[in-house]
Amino acid sequence: MSTTQMTDLIAGTVYARGDNRFWLVRLCGMLLGRQGEESDQGFAQGVALLKVDGQPFEAGQLVLDKVEESPAVVRCEWNVGQTGLRLTTVWQGDPASGVVSRRDTLCHTGEKPVVLSRCLARFALSSVSYECYTQASSWCRENQGAWHPLHAGLRLNHISGRPTEGFTPYLGLRAVDGGQGLACHILPCGNWTIRVYPNVPYTVVELGLADENLNRTLKPGESMALPEILFQSLPQGEVHLAAPALHRYLVAGRLRDAKPAAPFVYNSWFDQHEVLEVPRLRRQLAAAKEAGCEVFVVDAGWYGAGEGGWGEQTGDWREKQNGAFFGRMGEFADEVRAAGLGFGLWMEPERYGPNVPIRSEHPEWFVPVGDLARIDLTLPAARAWLRGEIGRLVETYRLAWMKVDFNFRLDPDAAGTELANYTAAWYGLLDEIRAAYPATFFEGCSSGAMRGDLETLCHFDGHFLSDTSNPTDMLRLLQGAWLRLPPGRITIWCVLRSASHIVPGWGSSVENAPPMLLVPCGAGWWDTERADLDLSLVDGMASMMGLGGDLAGLTPEQLRRVAEAVAFYKPWRAFIARSAGYLLTPPAPIERRDGWVGFQLQSPGEDATLVFVYRLGNAGAAPALCPVGLDATRRYAVEIGFGGGKATVSVDGASLLRDGLAAPQFKIVHRRASVFVIRPERAV
Repeated sequence: MSTTQMTDLIAGTVYARGDNRFWLVRLCGMLLGRQGEESDQGFAQGVALLKVDGQPFEAGQLVLDKVEESPAVVRCEWNVGQTGLRLTTVWQGDPASGVVSRRDTLCHTGEKPVVLSRCLARFALSSVSYECYTQASSWCRENQGAWHPLHAGLRLNHISGRPTEGFTPYLGLRAVDGGQGLACHILPCGNWTIRVYPNVPYTVVELGLADENLNRTLKPGESMALPEILFQSLPQGEVHLAAPALHRYLVAGRLRDAKPAAPFVYNSWFDQHEVLEVPRLRRQLAAAKEAGCEVFVVDAGWYGAGEGGWGEQTGDWREKQNGAFFGRMGEFADEVRAAGLGFGLWMEPERYGPNVPIRSEHPEWFVPVGDLARIDLTLPAARAWLRGEIGRLVETYRLAWMKVDFNFRLDPDAAGTELANYTAAWYGLLDEIRAAYPATFFEGCSSGAMRGDLETLCHFDGHFLSDTSNPTDMLRLLQGAWLRLPPGRITIWCVLRSASHIVPGWGSSVENAPPMLLVPCGAGWWDTERADLDLSLVDGMASMMGLGGDLAGLTPEQLRRVAEAVAFYKPWRAFIARSAGYLLTPPAPIERRDGWVGFQLQSPGEDATLVFVYRLGNAGAAPALCPVGLDATRRYAVEIGFGGGKATVSVDGASLLRDGLAAPQFKIVHRRASVFVIRPERAV
C-alpha cells in the first residue's frame, strides 16, 4: 500500500493521493468527510456522479489513471468503468482571492456511442448539521436570498432556458454551530441543478448540468465540457463578506478583457414603452444631451412589417412601415449622431412570433415553444442567418449600443442535452458578434435578469439588473446580485418622471406647489411613488448607470441636478467597472422598505475608494458604516456629495475605521442618499 500524500492547492483547499486514489480533504476550509476510514473515501473523493447507458458510476467505480500537479493546479483523469469515457477534472486555485475553480470534461475514447444521462460534480461534507443559503429569483424579484436549516435536503432548479428564474445557480453552506462556510457558483451552459442530501454520516452535495431530461449521445472521439463551478470560503459564515473576493477574481480573470466602461446611455422604454413618436423622441434626445448622455437607445416597437404588437412581431427585423419611424429610422439615427450621441437599438434574437416570415420560409430552423418559437442555433444555416441579421442592424444603423433581450421560456430540449448545445452555440454567436463589432456595446437583458448568471454576463459587455426601476427595489436586488456578480458589469437605469405642480404643500396653492418627482413601483408606470431625486440618482452609481423615463418633462432644476450626477459619475465609471464591491450592510429582502444600505467600491492598485449610503423610509439610527481597507495611520480627505453643495472633510483613518460614516460630521441622517469619495491626503 502506498503512502498517502497531502497537498495544498491553495490555503484552505487540501487534496490527498494514495493507492491510485485522489480525494479532497478540505475545500475552501470546509472539511470533506472523514478521511481516516477506507469506506469513507468513496464519498470524500470529491469526484463525480455519472450515469452511462443507464448504469451509475461513482467514487470507486471511477478509476484514477493520471494526475498532473503544478502550483495551484491539479489535473486528474479517470476512466469511467469500461464505457470508453474518460473524465478529466481540473482544479485551479487563485491565491489572490481564495477562489477555486473546477472544470470537468468528458471524452469518449471507446468504439461505440454511449448515452449520458447524468454527470454531476459531487462531494460530501463532514458529519455535522448545516444550513443553506439560496436565492429565489423571479421577474422583478431577483436575487432574494435567505438562510434555512437543511432538514430534508433541497433541490434547486430553474425555468428551462432561464437560469435565474426560480433559483439562482448559487449555494451557501455553513455549520449550524458556527465556523467555516462555503459558497458554490455554477457557471451554467444550459440547464443546471443543485442537490443537497443530509445523509448520515455525510451531507452530500451534487451540482452541475441538469439531468431531468438529459439523454446525450456521445459518439467515439466526441468531447463534452461540463459547466465550470467556483468555490469560495464564507468569512465568518456570511455570504456578503465573500463578495469582494469573488469580484476581484472575476475582474482579474474571466472579465479581464471586458470593455473598460460603458458609454452613458438613455433608453426610451420607460418613457412610453413601445409607443415611439418621433417628435417626442426628439425632445427626449435634447434632454438626454443636456443631461450628459452619450448614447440614445430606441427600445422595442420599431420593427415588424406585419400585424400585431411588439411581442408578436419579434423576429421580423424589418422597420415598421405603419408606425414608429414609418420606415425612416435611419434618418432619426442620423439626428442622434448629429446631436453628438451614438445611436442604439433593441433586439430579441432568440424569440420568433407566430407570423414572422422567416418561420414560414425555413420552418426546419425553429423549435416551437407554444405559439412562439426559438431558432435552433445548432444548425449552421440558422446560425448564419441570425449572425447576418444582427450584423445588418449594427452596420445599417451604425449602432453604438445594442440591447439584446430574451422574454420567453424555452422548451425542455428534445435533443436531450438540457439546452447545453443550444446555449453553447448562443454564447459562441455572441462572442463572434462582439469580436466583429468591438465599438458596439452589447447589453444583456432577459425580462430583466432571468438570465442574470455569471456565464451569461461573461458574453455581454454588461447585463441588466431587473425590469423594476423602483429605487428601493433596485437597491435590494443589487445587494443580492453582488453575491454572484461584479458590481461594475450590472446595468441600471435611473428612471424619472416629473408630475410638476399637482400636490399643494402647507399654506400653498396647487399653482405654487413644488414639482413632484415620480418613479415606477415596478416594471411600468401603472403604479408610481413619490421619489427623492438624489436617492434615484445615487441608486445607480455603484454599477453601469444610465437614464430612462421622461427626461424632457423634468423641470430645469431637476434636469440640472441630473446633469450634475452624470458629470460626477463619468470620471469614475472605469474605476467602478474594475472594482470589487463591499456590502457594508447585509442583504435584505425586497419587502424591506426601510433601513440603511451601504456599498463600498475599491479598484485594485488605487488608493481612492467610493462609498454609497442610502436611507430608506423610516430608517432609524444609522449603523456605523465603517469603510474597509483604509490605513489607520493616515489622514483622509472625504468628499461628500456631487455638484452644488459638495463638501470635503479631513479625518484620520483610525476614526473612519472606528466610527464610520455615521459620525456627525458626515450628516448622513439629513440625506436620502450620500456618495463619498475617500482619498489619502498628500503629505505637505
